[in-house]
Amino acid sequence: MQRIALIPAYCPEDRMLDLLKELGGLNFSIVVIDDGSGAKYNDIFTKAQAYADVQRYLHNRGKGEALKYGLRYIKEHFQPPYTVTTADADGQHRVEDIDKVANAAQQHPGALILGKRNLDKSTPIKSRIGNGISRVLYLLTTGRRIYETQTGLRAFSDTLLPRFLKLPGHRYEFEIDMILDASALDIIEVEIQTVYFDNNAASHFRPFADTVSLDKEFLRYKLPSLIAGAAGYLLFVILALVLRPWLLPCVCARVFTILLKAVLNRVVPFTEKPPVGRFLITSVIILLCDTAVMWGLTAIGVNIFLAKLIASLLMIGVGILTRMMFLLTVRDKRKMKN
Repeated sequence: MQRIALIPAYCPEDRMLDLLKELGGLNFSIVVIDDGSGAKYNDIFTKAQAYADVQRYLHNRGKGEALKYGLRYIKEHFQPPYTVTTADADGQHRVEDIDKVANAAQQHPGALILGKRNLDKSTPIKSRIGNGISRVLYLLTTGRRIYETQTGLRAFSDTLLPRFLKLPGHRYEFEIDMILDASALDIIEVEIQTVYFDNNAASHFRPFADTVSLDKEFLRYKLPSLIAGAAGYLLFVILALVLRPWLLPCVCARVFTILLKAVLNRVVPFTEKPPVGRFLITSVIILLCDTAVMWGLTAIGVNIFLAKLIASLLMIGVGILTRMMFLLTVRDKRKMKN
């Protein structure tokens, strides 16, 4: 199977040329995307043409757009089957690790392979903080645990290209969009080492602005759930003002929330789209738990509107636990098949 290395580059240093030369020696076909670096970098990209297919455009569009530009180019100019391995141009990823991740993609054609760094004290603090925040948000959003959420070293087969090309991100958030979209697939983390030069001074990542940009993707991904939850609580308040006891308004509001969420998940681009069976089972579990919590809280004298608010917040945790159980069950079944 052909192996393609995709390298997005913005204002690269000379060590990119060393990376390209070594990758060529490992039988990679290499595509380099110049993300609008400007005339100052003409010389380095001219030299890169000795080792790679170099594609350039004039204005900087962001890493995500450079990756999508490269994926579109690969889809149009290479014949399947093949794997695509993305790596950073700054030399942080060792060639042997790029090779390792690419091999894992060949062995698991339906999975997204992530290069997993050891984020210890030697890692720049901006990387540790950003990954820590994203790791927690990813767990809360998908019910899955991933140690490394922001690695630029990733690999996947050609079958996943159409899926990733539909994603909305244009800058660093595209990499978050990838792992969110792949949460329904196998995600395999492969241990790698990362080399930092001058405390990662060559990185164009902006610690505050780009971390905010990345983390808002989790909010966008869960937007239908947030809208449906707020609308459901409002409906409960209206119904509870005119209907007694609270059970009927509670059930009606929860059913409305479930239906609205189902519609929004299908209509709004780039949101979680769970399988119908899993969605229905999760909805029934949440309906029962929501009712049980409401019963318990009102039994000890809690106001019904406050009780409903508390129950709704607790149901977020129930939803996460339910997703985690489903994912563990699916993973165990896949292991048994293999």
